[in-house]
Amino acid sequence: MLEVKTPDEVLQVIDAEFSPLADRVEAVPLAQAIGRVLAEDVVTTEYVPDFNRSTVDGYALRARDTFGCSDAIPAILPLAGEVLMGEEAAAPLAAETCVYVPTGGAVPEGADSVVMIEYTEDYGDGTIGIAKSAAPGQNMIFRGDDVYPGKTILQKGRVLGSQDIGALAAIGKTTVYVARKLRVGVISTGDELVPPEQSPGPGQVRDVNSPMLAAMLQAFGAQVKNTASLLITLRCLQKRWTARWRNAMRYCFPVAAALV
Repeated sequence: MLEVKTPDEVLQVIDAEFSPLADRVEAVPLAQAIGRVLAEDVVTTEYVPDFNRSTVDGYALRARDTFGCSDAIPAILPLAGEVLMGEEAAAPLAAETCVYVPTGGAVPEGADSVVMIEYTEDYGDGTIGIAKSAAPGQNMIFRGDDVYPGKTILQKGRVLGSQDIGALAAIGKTTVYVARKLRVGVISTGDELVPPEQSPGPGQVRDVNSPMLAAMLQAFGAQVKNTASLLITLRCLQKRWTARWRNAMRYCFPVAAALV
């Protein structure tokens, strides 16, 4: 004889039988980690960015060399060179000079700000006119502004989204430890049930609960197995305990059976 449990009793059984799941951990490639539950804190060991970067196209310089300048009285600085994308500055910046830097490019050592190219003029004689004064740190991202060694960027238990995949890629983490997906069996019972693709006869209804519950479980990250309805009455349940059932239950361990 089957005994129907209350929702609270079912939750107690789940807590007792299926928790904790700390040992159910697997390593997956970064490309397959979307939607998975992180099994460990992710702590970085490096800087992001690993160098001072410019956020604009312009000229890297020392802010103090531009104080008081304007359109009428620009600061005129010798152009000491250019930084190419993907390369580091050839040399530290000398006082009262400037270096051209593209957006995202490395700012040379000694520079503490970047003036947008729109506020400058190339005189063509090796000098650049700066028509707007800069403040220290202007238009720059400094080394480690995003991430620095020892910083926890993602916490255990987090469901990984696309932005998290990007953060993991930024620190070079290509293998992610996540909780293994639960394998769940959904059991729907009743002589009146027929599969959704079948037209119901007199006194019959289509099995709605099985696909609905399977979809809900998949949305929560579970791996659903054997969702086909078992068109049997509770009275016949024990008689239909076949080898197929036993194999399915072994596959779905731990398994949550939804009697609907």
